Amino acid sequence: MSEACGHSGGISCSCCSPLWKSFLPKTSIDIPEEENSLFTETKLFRSAPNKDGSPGKAILTLEDGLDVAVEAMGIHDGLVVATGSYQDVKAKMPKNTPEHLLSGKQALLPGLIEPHVHIINTAMLSAIGNDVSSFEEQILRKDYNRDWVTSSLATKVAAKSDSDWLIGFGADPSLFIGGEKEFNATILDEHVTDKRPVFVINASMHIAYINTCAIKLVKTKGVDAPSDGILNEITGIKPVVDVITSSYSQTELAAKLVAAVHHLFGVASQRGVTYMLDAGVEPKSEQSAFDQVSLLDKWAHLPGCPVRIGGALLVTSDGDFKSHVVDSYSPGYGDEHFHLPYIKIISDGSNQGLTGYQSKPYCCNSRYEKTPSETNAGAFNFDPLTDINTLVSSVVQHKWPLMIHTNGDEAISLTLASFQEAGVTSDTYEQRRDRLEHASLLSDDHLCEMVSCGISPSFLIGHVGYWGWAFQQTILGEGRANHLDRCQTALNHRMRITLHSDNGVTPLGPLRMMEQAISRVMEGAPQQATPAVLCEQERISRFAALKATTYDAAWQCHADQWVGSLIAGKCADFVILADSPLTYDSADKNNPVKDMRDIPVLETWKGGRKVYSGTGHS
Repeated sequence: MSEACGHSGGISCSCCSPLWKSFLPKTSIDIPEEENSLFTETKLFRSAPNKDGSPGKAILTLEDGLDVAVEAMGIHDGLVVATGSYQDVKAKMPKNTPEHLLSGKQALLPGLIEPHVHIINTAMLSAIGNDVSSFEEQILRKDYNRDWVTSSLATKVAAKSDSDWLIGFGADPSLFIGGEKEFNATILDEHVTDKRPVFVINASMHIAYINTCAIKLVKTKGVDAPSDGILNEITGIKPVVDVITSSYSQTELAAKLVAAVHHLFGVASQRGVTYMLDAGVEPKSEQSAFDQVSLLDKWAHLPGCPVRIGGALLVTSDGDFKSHVVDSYSPGYGDEHFHLPYIKIISDGSNQGLTGYQSKPYCCNSRYEKTPSETNAGAFNFDPLTDINTLVSSVVQHKWPLMIHTNGDEAISLTLASFQEAGVTSDTYEQRRDRLEHASLLSDDHLCEMVSCGISPSFLIGHVGYWGWAFQQTILGEGRANHLDRCQTALNHRMRITLHSDNGVTPLGPLRMMEQAISRVMEGAPQQATPAVLCEQERISRFAALKATTYDAAWQCHADQWVGSLIAGKCADFVILADSPLTYDSADKNNPVKDMRDIPVLETWKGGRKVYSGTGHS
């Protein structure tokens, strides 16, 4: 791996770190079907009349990607039958079809799409660990710092007195508010416990920490951990993780994973999500009986599964691609329940983790102190650099579309060069739909190259909302931070953009992502009457944000034949909200879309079946 910061071994991105494999069960998994209503409904949804008696239009169809609002929609046998005026739709429905009246500010719109998440990885960590990340639901924790992390874990110790491993995941010093940022065995002994083994892993997945009790325990298993309890990179962390997972039976790990995935899908439904694309599915290998593709395929085909699932097969080299993909999977395999539209490549790390590959060094040191680094420009996952060209060309030759993780500006340059080397042009834009994932720091030249190659961006918009202040003030500096997530500029280049959570990097929530793309408010900035905004000219309209989480997200995921808009023949996947994101108005005159993420999701429907019903915040 090419690097300038001392990172070594494997992928430098936390969401697809090889460390995840160490946590996963090494056995086949049975999925118990949930007990809930499995029949699809025949129903007519109708907007209430306006106050003047004219027909209401509370149903947003996104037909042809346009701002189309209609009075009524009918569904039958899991599909949309018709949309339009109440009388026209009623005429096409069976006699005595039950009706659902949308009242007040309620709005019905296509099911929301998460075009880049990590289902299995996120679920597994949450199954065995405690969340010590910077997020509380969909907002940044107040007073998030090292003391909060240690006190949170100490509370878990007090609540359960035993000798089991206490695991914390997601600690993010880049978002700590004041105080010390470093962890070690002494800190964990004094502030968490010295009676029980403790393991805390940083959000970057490049560093972890254990206490003295854990150091002694792993030594009995043949693992010599550093006396300070600081574990660096895969070589230092994996042996300890292997000891941790060996303390669980494989059936126990499998059961915990199943429960965590069920919970994750439940959260998705609560937030109006009906389709998720897992952007890091491991192809089946000889090393493990655990087959992610088969698990997700089987799960998605269960009648009670509340979401449709897409998958991108993760590969790290040309040899990996040819050994594990070429003879085992075909491009676009699947159906409306589960499909495999992409190959996923990870070119670099994360900018907040100081591993995104940059053309010039970061503006802070490893402790996030504002002292410009002389050497750290991040890490590139291919050495020599041209190895990415070989891999991309091979994938293109085998007719697989590509989604490539790129955060740093130099990683973007090298990745675009690999597409050009492979002969990818705008002529295959509609057919291939290649994507740059995160595309965090785009220059004007990058955007022009993307247009010529027919590549579209998917933005991790939480980089602006959650980390924008840290990027601007500490990590990148104001000039580079202004290039974060250039949503409006991409639209000006007539690109089809999407917004994603990269869950578990940020919380699930398309409404939250819309809010952050519309406002670009830096939520980590000091609170003031007028919120701090990152590069105001990159704000996008409400409709553009909605389109990026529905119509264009379906297109980017090669799923637009099934979802993304509400027209006759498409899947009856939709969400009913208490308020329309196109007209929602907050009480904050300085930020009209503030708290759009909290618009109550009243109902979520997938395939003509109600999978969630609620009245509160989600």
